[in-house]
Amino acid sequence: MLYKDVYTIIGRSDNGIRVRLLADSAIFKAHFPGNPVMPGVCQVGMVGELLEGMTGEGLSLSEIKDLKFMEALKPDRAPECTVVFDKMETVDDRLVVKGLVKSEERVYTKFSLIYEKA
Repeated sequence: MLYKDVYTIIGRSDNGIRVRLLADSAIFKAHFPGNPVMPGVCQVGMVGELLEGMTGEGLSLSEIKDLKFMEALKPDRAPECTVVFDKMETVDDRLVVKGLVKSEERVYTKFSLIYEKA
């Protein structure tokens, strides 16, 4: 599944990508009507898609080392957020990534994920 109908890229920095959540997306209308929340699986999918764009390689999530949802990510509360990649390294042909999803100083999600190169 492609998650690009949930967000659009609006900026880049050395260690992060700024996105705008698309409140009119069908996902937000279904999860939850009148109180839209970005599902965790969509956040993880968005991270993977952004990584593929950064690396230029197809990636497949192989392991979730750590994943913490600190607060609900809602398009009405945080219409723009940044996916920050604090650490990216290749270990045994696998991409190990640590980072977070934040808006301003508020952290919504912390992640430590491992991807196989497709």
